[in-house]
Amino acid sequence: MDARSRRSRSALVDAVYRLSVENGIDRLTVTDVAAAAGVSRDTFYRHSADPVELLCAALQEELADSVSAYLAMPLVDDSEDSVFLAPAAAVMEHMRDHTAIYRQAPGSKSGARLTAIIEGAARQVIETHLDNHPEIVPEQLRPMTEVTRQMSLAYASSGATAAFFAWINGDDLSDVRRYAQVVLLSGPEWWLGLPAPVATPRPRTSS
Repeated sequence: MDARSRRSRSALVDAVYRLSVENGIDRLTVTDVAAAAGVSRDTFYRHSADPVELLCAALQEELADSVSAYLAMPLVDDSEDSVFLAPAAAVMEHMRDHTAIYRQAPGSKSGARLTAIIEGAARQVIETHLDNHPEIVPEQLRPMTEVTRQMSLAYASSGATAAFFAWINGDDLSDVRRYAQVVLLSGPEWWLGLPAPVATPRPRTSS
């Protein structure tokens, strides 16, 4: 993408973020987004098929950058924290940066697409960790067939996603780390990424 195209896309992304908050996701139009970005409709269509697609692509790219550092995590962390604490917090910080957008998910026609962005990122981190460290699978699930693998991944990623959305729609977004710990403690112990014997981390209260 050349410099001019990058500028146009940046302006379009800024515009679609702003109009999603001001007017609502379900009221986005190509005409409005193009006008707010100061580009033509033809220029818009060179970058995306529709405004919601542009919005979701931008959010997905932004979140992918946030979690990319957590796709090669060690088996356990040097501290007593779960190895998933940092990536969970990264997802939640991304959601907090776009609170007004993600809070529209429950009542929006595009709610499933917003949910899929978060679940996709969560699943990528979880699945990569499982691929890199198959030894985390408990004895009761071995040998792990493709069906049990997919069930476990679906349970972990969809459960975490539901918890993330319960948090973003709550009234306390101040302590991401604490609530990231709550998400992890609500899931299966074998996903925690803690040294054995398991030392269960407790949510830390704000000081």
